Amino acid sequence: MAEKLGERGGFKIWRNPSARWECVTYLGDYYPPRGHHFFTAEDLKDLGFTPGQYTIRVPEGTALTRLISKWQTVKVPE
Repeated sequence: MAEKLGERGGFKIWRNPSARWECVTYLGDYYPPRGHHFFTAEDLKDLGFTPGQYTIRVPEGTALTRLISKWQTVKVPE
């Protein structure tokens, strides 16, 4: 039986600093709003994220970690 994405927890998302004096900010666990197994810039916009660069961690222990990189970077354009 296929494993459901929600059984392992959400994707962890951090906002990357846009200037040297800013810190990396952890924003919490989220699920792709369109039911994908990854996040796109449009998904982040739909969730209310502002323009910038984000680092996303795929949930631990899912089949996804064997298919795609555990760490992804997504840029939300202005």
